[in-house]
Amino acid sequence: MPLIRTVFPYAFGLFFLVSALVFSACETTEAEPAYLGHDYFGYSEGAWLVYDVDSTVYDDFLGEVFHYQYQVKELNAAVFVNSQDEERMRLERFWREDDEDAWKPKNVWTSALLPSRAIKTEENIVYVKLTFPVRQNASWNGNAYNIRTDQSYVITHTHQPMEVGTLQFDSTVRVLQREFITLIGEELQYEIYATGVGMIYKRYVDLSKEIDGTIIRGVDYSYTLSEFGY
Repeated sequence: MPLIRTVFPYAFGLFFLVSALVFSACETTEAEPAYLGHDYFGYSEGAWLVYDVDSTVYDDFLGEVFHYQYQVKELNAAVFVNSQDEERMRLERFWREDDEDAWKPKNVWTSALLPSRAIKTEENIVYVKLTFPVRQNASWNGNAYNIRTDQSYVITHTHQPMEVGTLQFDSTVRVLQREFITLIGEELQYEIYATGVGMIYKRYVDLSKEIDGTIIRGVDYSYTLSEFGY
């Protein structure tokens, strides 16, 4: 009997100690915030990105093909509050023919990083660029904030390393915005984002073709990130 009286309090105390440790571990795990992927959007004030733009225009009226190459710079100039009391980022955009020229003002866009989505206003049209949390096969209506026809965006790869031009990125996501290919046309739109940077590549194709594949009219252009900083 004395042995039983000695062992039981020890076992009882050990049980409570283990239970407390398990409960504490569970509580810590549940308290850890889930990764949403907000840093893929590149919303830091003062950040800038320079893109090499390669554009081909097929003009059926003139019967000619025009090639353009130039650079575009986007600067997260300042955070402001709009007339609806909403926070927005002012994006000042510039262009030049090559890296030996001075930058010339192009236009001003805006963007916003919301808890569940990232939006960008381009030429006064608002697009939903990303939704959070970032996950494989997530889809949404990219035109939810404008009056255009619904357009399904889908994330086709997540958190993958990628090389774009001369730059390497540890983690990227690819957003397919449109893909519709027939014998007489081709539409392809997608953007790639890198964590801590923002958009690093964009492709836009909208072509009309003959049955034999000859391009009649349309445009094919890409934005490739060449440098970035703060």
